[in-house]
Amino acid sequence: MEEKSTTASAIISFAENLEDSSARFYRELADRFGNDRETFSSFANESEKNKLLVTRTYQETITDALEACFSFKGLDQSRYLTSTDLTPDAGYSTALKTAIELEDKASEFYFCVAEMSRSLLATIPRAFKTVAERRRNRKSVLKALLDKVSQK
Repeated sequence: MEEKSTTASAIISFAENLEDSSARFYRELADRFGNDRETFSSFANESEKNKLLVTRTYQETITDALEACFSFKGLDQSRYLTSTDLTPDAGYSTALKTAIELEDKASEFYFCVAEMSRSLLATIPRAFKTVAERRRNRKSVLKALLDKVSQK
């Protein structure tokens, strides 16, 4: 069976959607859980910056050769999807666990595409790696919040 190839523009589109849905999710958490409103709002704002970084880097370096000849062979985007739909009665712990899963999969996605794009201009994998590290740092913050809740 032949491995599926994913174009660079498809990866950028996936990243844009990931950052948009993450921003919406964190804005919802900021509204629902006021104690950590500032943290969640900063994550939402950072998602908007992540989208801008990835999109701008892609647009500044895109060439026909990149789009026509480069693909992310074997990358299964569905591995990196996380449902961020919370039920109205979902508690804080559930929301944090969902957020941790989101950040885990998102950072894994960005690290993977950074590695796969190493042969391209350095700016492309660097942008993906930067976002991956931001998302991994969020995961640490979220785990600390969950640990705090679990200790109560």
